[in-house]
Amino acid sequence: MSFLLPWAWAWAASGLGVLVLYLLRRREREQPVSALFLWERVPPDRATRLERVLARFDLLLLLQLVAVGLFASALAHPVIRVPRSAGATAIVLDGSASMTAAGRVEEALAHVRELISGSAGPWAVVVWADPPQVLVPPTDHRDEALALLGAFRPTLGGRPPLGQVLALVPSGFGRTVVVTDDPPADPGIEIVPLAPRDNLAIVAFGARATPDGTGYEAVVRVRNDTERYHDVQVAVHTGAATYLGSRLLAPGSEDLFVFQLGIVPATLRAELRPQDDFPWDNVRYHAFEGATTVRVRWLGEDDRYLWAALQAALPAERVTTGPWDLTVAVRAELPVSPSGPTLLVAAGSPEASVGPAQAAGPLRGEASPILRHVVAEDFRATAVHTVELPVDAVVDLWAGDRPALARWEHPGGRRALLALDLTRSNLPVVVDFPILLGNILRWLLPVRSRPTLVVGEAIELPPGAEVVTPSGPVSGVWTPDRPGLFEVRGARRDTVAVNVPYEESLPGRAVPARDAPWSTVVADLAAWPWLAVAAFVVLVAEWGLALRRGA
Repeated sequence: MSFLLPWAWAWAASGLGVLVLYLLRRREREQPVSALFLWERVPPDRATRLERVLARFDLLLLLQLVAVGLFASALAHPVIRVPRSAGATAIVLDGSASMTAAGRVEEALAHVRELISGSAGPWAVVVWADPPQVLVPPTDHRDEALALLGAFRPTLGGRPPLGQVLALVPSGFGRTVVVTDDPPADPGIEIVPLAPRDNLAIVAFGARATPDGTGYEAVVRVRNDTERYHDVQVAVHTGAATYLGSRLLAPGSEDLFVFQLGIVPATLRAELRPQDDFPWDNVRYHAFEGATTVRVRWLGEDDRYLWAALQAALPAERVTTGPWDLTVAVRAELPVSPSGPTLLVAAGSPEASVGPAQAAGPLRGEASPILRHVVAEDFRATAVHTVELPVDAVVDLWAGDRPALARWEHPGGRRALLALDLTRSNLPVVVDFPILLGNILRWLLPVRSRPTLVVGEAIELPPGAEVVTPSGPVSGVWTPDRPGLFEVRGARRDTVAVNVPYEESLPGRAVPARDAPWSTVVADLAAWPWLAVAAFVVLVAEWGLALRRGA
């Protein structure tokens, strides 16, 4: 131990003043009494040796002298020389979503503090997140570096390539240490891996068409990264219904949950039970394209029964200006082929002409997804228009030997033609008609899964569009900072799904810690704060003892 200010020991001389004051206070004083003969025959008490020693020893004086000595030592700024790692140390601290698990931040910061305390400096700390951040700029002051660690907050996003983070490390830092729960494969630098964690996670979530093409199904993949069996429950919420599934998962295994969906909603939300220390991968979100309100351009005659059935099949609104999702033509002859999907009801177009109505024979249906959940034989019609269809058209419903419902592919969009005269049929008043229209519209407007966005991924919004977030609407460039379902407002309303990156749910690589052969130097450890605290504690004890004696 050495002292930076040895002249401060002169403060120890103040102990002489404490001693003088004590002796003056202990001096015998005369007290007037009425008569001395009253005490002449009283035998004096014989004190024991211990009592005589204690009479000369005062604990208050000892505590005061100790406090003076400690304060004088603290003022002299003593330093203790300890060996530490030599060279500038740069620390890369993982700040991805997996670090938000319970206890992860405290564990990582404990390693960082240990690295800072065990090295000579200077130090710099960079957060490995997307985008990377400088948490502690280069500094030679250990206390400053330790204090700045309190501002560390992991994000809910992923991690960019390690090279992007290392580019932020200042030049001249010969030692780089990465503190992470998912060590990169063979990084070539020193790694401090965090302890593995138990996790139950949804590692995949989406929707797809059923194998027979008649509907859609939600697919959820669940992973059990624990050391015991778990009875997991999965719920898929559509807004109108909830689909439930349960299964027993073995340690380290995965399983697939498949749910048959009825009406395809605009969004899906999958939830996993039981919850664990990392809840962000227990809930996943999914959004569809074309599953929101359909914008319909109406051509030809108005038909309120057809419009009511169409609205019963899916949310729809009429528009007169673009963009639109669907064109509906009723009892009209279109001079040009419309762009986009088109529903023709007793209407013709350049690729399919419609003639006059003729007597309709009995209705019969083909085995087709268009007639799913529909009993075609319950339909009644007395008239059907003659039509000339493209050669590749598929007829799903016949009226005798005449096509009553057909569909085909076109470069401008899918086409469906209903040749029945609705005013001379029972279709508008039967419950199967909205179901039939729903099947037709699902073929015309196939549901497509929207690409899933991840937290931290910057998105450039179209001109005039804005995203509704909890902190307010955002336009231009939007970078989501948390998962969820977000509404996009613009020419039309839509919904996007944002999730925590799926790779954040996978177990980290088992890479052992590397002990790099770093040289050591002798560093000075300041001891005066501890001496000052000890002096304060001694004074508090002396004050308490004085109060007790006074009582």
